[in-house]
Amino acid sequence: MGGDLYCRASGSALFEVAKPLTTLGIGVDTLPASIRLSKILTGNNLGQLGNVERLPEQEIVNQYKQKDFMKELHTRFGHNQEVYQQKLHELAKTLLDKGHVNEAWLVLLCAL
Repeated sequence: MGGDLYCRASGSALFEVAKPLTTLGIGVDTLPASIRLSKILTGNNLGQLGNVERLPEQEIVNQYKQKDFMKELHTRFGHNQEVYQQKLHELAKTLLDKGHVNEAWLVLLCAL
């Protein structure tokens, strides 16, 4: 921490963000505003999302939307865009916390 200051980190306070060694990620600044300004995703989550080299192709996103659980989410919450986006962000956060960055992107892109 600097100077005479120290801290102890353990358990759930520790997390890992993969670092690309040969390529640059898209960066947090290029994230869509609805994702970048999320009230659910943490700064660490945004860093994970910004670390990808490129976004999934629209065809792959469209295929992901056809999964039963995604259809169910849309049926239950799609009539209210704000709630639907919140549910997708919650799901994406869960995936990111497990290290499933690409699937989290698919979830988030379903709202755009």
